[in-house]
Amino acid sequence: MPDVKRNALLPKGEGNGLVEIAGDLLKDMTRMRVVIGFVNCKRKAVERDGTEQATVEFHRVEVLLPGDLAEAERLLRRALESRSGQEQLPLELEDEISAAFKDLDLAQVEQEEREAKERGDEPPAEPGAPDGGDGGPSDGPPK
Repeated sequence: MPDVKRNALLPKGEGNGLVEIAGDLLKDMTRMRVVIGFVNCKRKAVERDGTEQATVEFHRVEVLLPGDLAEAERLLRRALESRSGQEQLPLELEDEISAAFKDLDLAQVEQEEREAKERGDEPPAEPGAPDGGDGGPSDGPPK
């Protein structure tokens, strides 16, 4: 079965929403963040054993807003259930998902957003807004 290279290529410039949280990532390296992104296959490699490996290239990656995390958790569970063919995920996977979202300190995230606004940082565009980065018609094709 083909595999995916774990060292994915991130977009340069405005497509890399992780740049906005780089300082926070360095301050708390163990805290999980929930992101969403667009990917394609940058290159294909064939290992000596014949296994194909795809290197993923992100065209856009964004950190999800605190108000969207509950929906993101629901969507993640739904996708995992679909991929695994199971209506109910194994207990250890359920626990892993619950722990990842539980460890997200929403009060801390909201405080960081308030501080960013006070510094005059541009807030992330809301999905569906003109040029909101949601892949809608105003965004055009991925670069």
